[in-house]
Amino acid sequence: MSRATGRGYRVAYLQEVTPGTTPNTAPTIMRTTGGGMAFGASTVESEEVQLFEVPDVIRTNVEGTGTINFEYSYGTIHPFLENLMGAAFATNVLRVGNTLRTMTIEDQFTDISRFLAARGCIIEAITITLAQGQKITGSITYRALTPPTSFANATTFGTAPIAANTNPILSPIGGVQLIQESGAVNLGAGGIGCLGFTITLTRQGIQMPQLGSTALAGLDQGTLVCTGTLSLYVTTGAGLILDKYLSDTSTSLALTVGGAASLRDAYLFSNVKFTEGGIGEMARNTPANLNLSWQALTSSPNTSVQVTRTP
Repeated sequence: MSRATGRGYRVAYLQEVTPGTTPNTAPTIMRTTGGGMAFGASTVESEEVQLFEVPDVIRTNVEGTGTINFEYSYGTIHPFLENLMGAAFATNVLRVGNTLRTMTIEDQFTDISRFLAARGCIIEAITITLAQGQKITGSITYRALTPPTSFANATTFGTAPIAANTNPILSPIGGVQLIQESGAVNLGAGGIGCLGFTITLTRQGIQMPQLGSTALAGLDQGTLVCTGTLSLYVTTGAGLILDKYLSDTSTSLALTVGGAASLRDAYLFSNVKFTEGGIGEMARNTPANLNLSWQALTSSPNTSVQVTRTP
């Protein structure tokens, strides 16, 4: 008897034209380090009297959610960023919009030929993590308009998939091209010195459950919230950044990851406030670190987050 393993697990996705309807075109295989789809059912017990045992359990609600973990490589998360940010890249620039973009996402267990498909999926969160000494990684969280109704023995897609890209996985050394504050202050190599940088883009779905169906009547996007963290060595320059936190002064942050001249993504947060943090506790034989949380706010014309890709 065959058993499902990580070796045979893969994720395929396809942009939809009509939310909840899978087009008859080729999906794309997503590069992933794991994750999976969750089918959350809510139930209640029957409360009939004059019985010695519970006579029935009644399903009252169903939710379909999932997570896709990844190692950062150019192009891999672009379709998911477009979905989350409600817009498409225009001349290789992506800004926050209000166009509902949905996907069909399918977990494929190819070693046992079984498939879980969720339709009308919106992306609710994307996280990107840079940490000294580690690969650049992240995760994608999604929610389905129509959760899977069976562990099917055939894929939901009618066309053979497009292979995942083969762009290199980014390292925390050669893959980090720019970490900058206030449009000029170098936070990276040759500057203050950065230990960690994280980005969390969240856009919670607005769910519209209904009687008579496990599918939602509607699923729309809420407000995009852009937050993150920043960890620096304490220098005179870092002290000026700490001053901005203490005085509640706005600034900007920029991060570019990828190749030196191509296959790279530039993230710009034009209007940022530091929301929490300070210099960490000191100990013998350790450097002083400044650890700050930040949030990006609406900004014109760049919006709270702008992504510029260089093919």
